[in-house]
Amino acid sequence: MTVTIGLNPYLVDYPVAITWYLVLLLAGLLISLFIAIKLSGKYGLDGRSTLFALLTAIPGGLIGARLFHVIDKFDYYSVNLHLIPLFWTGGFSQYGMLIGGLSFALLFSWLKKLPVWKFLDLIAVPLLIGLSFGRIGCVIHGCCYGNPTGLPWSFTYTNPNSHVAPELLNKALHPAQAYEAIWFLALGSILFLTARYLRPIEGITFLIFIIGHSASRFLIFFSRGEYQELQVALNLTQAQLISVLFFITAVFCLVRRLRLYRQTPSTTNKTPHSKT
Repeated sequence: MTVTIGLNPYLVDYPVAITWYLVLLLAGLLISLFIAIKLSGKYGLDGRSTLFALLTAIPGGLIGARLFHVIDKFDYYSVNLHLIPLFWTGGFSQYGMLIGGLSFALLFSWLKKLPVWKFLDLIAVPLLIGLSFGRIGCVIHGCCYGNPTGLPWSFTYTNPNSHVAPELLNKALHPAQAYEAIWFLALGSILFLTARYLRPIEGITFLIFIIGHSASRFLIFFSRGEYQELQVALNLTQAQLISVLFFITAVFCLVRRLRLYRQTPSTTNKTPHSKT
């Protein structure tokens, strides 16, 4: 049994194309902002400063996401230069969004002297929720599709406006977008439920997010329909190579943060079960 997706990815196509992907992306962004502001007090951060830091991250995230996507598919955009600015029609890179958005937000945090690790811990869960909304948008849009499969939980796209490769229309595909959406929601739920235990060790929540996110990107990309097309080195894609780099760096930082926490004299009478 396969799930048939025949919905037109374009909510409105005239005079400006507005996609379901864009609507869900914006919904995820607003919900993420709301959650981050609500949780800011638990991390000892001011809601107003948190809001401004996150608003600063939005243009950085959009620029990074679009730039990485264009680089990833430069052969296509080099002959369709007019399509590069049309970000609202879809075409984003998750790592571009993270690198661009975090760079802008961290610059703001540094200028305003906000505690960086606490800020990064705060945004881990909201980021995962926002990313899951984006992946649900991908399900409707037909981008980031999987490769052909005979599994009973496959997706079959029938709408010719879908962004699935034309030769894969009406074929059962791995629901690669759904895999990531479920992974992100599961990881976000775990981090939210364990926050009171992780919060005293600054940076741990964010580093676990990076490790979990990198693992999902690396593994799930093997089920993507564009896997062969996007390989750049070692039979891996750009996203997978970045995943390996992020994973190793995050594990190294995680070990360092745990060692520093254990060596800090003030933690002698304080356990990770303490509320702060």
